[in-house]
Amino acid sequence: MIKKNIFFCGLATAIFTVVLVLVLGRPVLCADTQLKFSLILEKTEYSPNEPINVNFSLKNLGNNPVMVNQRFYISAQKAAKNQKEVYFELTSPSGAKLPCQNFFETGYPKADYFKLLAPNEEAKSEYPRNLKGYFEITEPGTYTVVAVYQNVFGAEIGLDAFGEQLVSDPVKFTIVNTKK
Repeated sequence: MIKKNIFFCGLATAIFTVVLVLVLGRPVLCADTQLKFSLILEKTEYSPNEPINVNFSLKNLGNNPVMVNQRFYISAQKAAKNQKEVYFELTSPSGAKLPCQNFFETGYPKADYFKLLAPNEEAKSEYPRNLKGYFEITEPGTYTVVAVYQNVFGAEIGLDAFGEQLVSDPVKFTIVNTKK
């Protein structure tokens, strides 16, 4: 009788695990989320009048698929948590942290913005964003920029999306002084 109960407990646990994997679409016992968020500049030197275009990339370095929000909506660090997906930390040549000048409230993302990233798969931004649309960048010299990915969306449309914060590696660019 005891062997029969142990067998049925083991069977019930196995069935429960299989059902969870099927319902959630991924293994629940091997949480291995390893995403890398990158900020990519088109070049490293800009004249004072040029746009400073950046793109984003999320790469799954783990062994399991991960649902991500690839809209990459930009806002200010000081905006409410549900009003940003990406924000920048920009340091001027003189060492001052520059404040984000322009940001707008975001709406909920469409389901189309979410993607299940397989291992080694990458999601890239659809188009470049001009840093000058968010910051007053006028001082000649070398700037350092870091982008922070902080998705909070997905649950409102029934998706279990990645929701931790990711910070890109610092990237440097220079505004060259064209006055001689």
